[in-house]
Parts: sequence; structure tokens; C-alpha cells
Amino acid sequence: MASSKPNQTSDRSAPGAGSSSHDSHHGPSLEERRGFLGTSVAAGAVGSVVALLPVGAGSLVLLDPVRRRRAEGSGGAKPFLRVATVESLPADGTPVQVPVIADLTDAWNREANQPIGAVYLMREASGVKCFNAICPHAGCFVSFAGDRKVFQCPCHTSSFNLDGTVISPTPSPRDMDELEVDPDKLKEGEVWVRFVNYLPGKHERVEK
Repeated sequence: MASSKPNQTSDRSAPGAGSSSHDSHHGPSLEERRGFLGTSVAAGAVGSVVALLPVGAGSLVLLDPVRRRRAEGSGGAKPFLRVATVESLPADGTPVQVPVIADLTDAWNREANQPIGAVYLMREASGVKCFNAICPHAGCFVSFAGDRKVFQCPCHTSSFNLDGTVISPTPSPRDMDELEVDPDKLKEGEVWVRFVNYLPGKHERVEK
């Protein structure tokens, strides 16, 4: 009977019996783990770049109008704007106040044909003289007193001669701001003005 029992000791020590049980609990090798980590980092980096692309594109769209406006504003002198015809001005040189109309543009919006200020035009034998209608003292609109033939500010009584020079005593720190008129357009019968606003309260002209 004893000889018929299986040899348990020989079964446990049989080649390959212990090694298969040990191999089934082995994890990935060091090289495999390194490869997996590298792949994960690369995938994460690519995903981050892809995710940031829409954000970057959106930022460029938002900032583009600002950059475009800065580029346009750095071009130097302001453009001439049409304000009147020569024939619409009195031939005797009486000053006429006319509005200045232009397109208003901010970073994202554009409004066409908006009033941005006013000027006084005077027709002379040599051409047309133009003054900004804003008083250089505090920024009020100057009126024209036809009975005395002077420009008069209603805010602080600054007054100016027809040639724009101050009449002393006056609180205005300087003469009225004369603006450039396009001579070529005058030959065509139109008055085009380079409209500029200057800071009030200063002796020198400083463009806003």
C-alpha cells in the first residue's frame, strides 16, 4: 500500500513547478515602467499644447484690434477731414462754426459719422483760416460775438481777436489753437482740416 502513494516530495520539486507560480506574481520590469512613464509624460505634454492652442488663438483675436489701433495711431499726423465747402463760408471773413464729423473707433467697435468737435472757419483772400472751437483755458466752447467781432469764452471770460490772439487780461494761457487746412482741397472748393485737440490750461500746445 505504501508503494502506491504518490511521491509528493518529487511533485513539489519537479522542474518548473515553483518557477511558474513565482512568475505569475511578477510586475512589469524596470525598463517597461520607464517606457510607460515616458509615454505618459509625452502624451500629457502634447495634450497641454493642444489644449492651449484655442486659448492662444482666442487671445490673439481679442488683442488684435488693440494692436491694430496702436499701429494705426503710431503713424504720425492725423488725417484731414472734410468740414465744409469754400462757397458755404461768408466772403467777408465772418467766422462760421461748423461741426467736425468722423468715424469713432475704439478697440472693437466703429461708429460712423459722429461729431468729434467743432471749428471756426474764416474765408480770406489768401484761403481759409481755421481755429479749434475749444477754449485753451479750460476746454469750454468759444462763441463768436459778432457785435464786437471777438471770440468770447462763456465760462471764464477769455476773449480772442479774429486772428486768434488773446485779448489781455485773460485767463487763457495761449492763443486759440489754429489748425491746418489742406491747400490742395481748397483749390477744389472744399475745406479739409487736420483736426487736433490740445490739452487746456497749458502755455504750449500738447496734443491729447
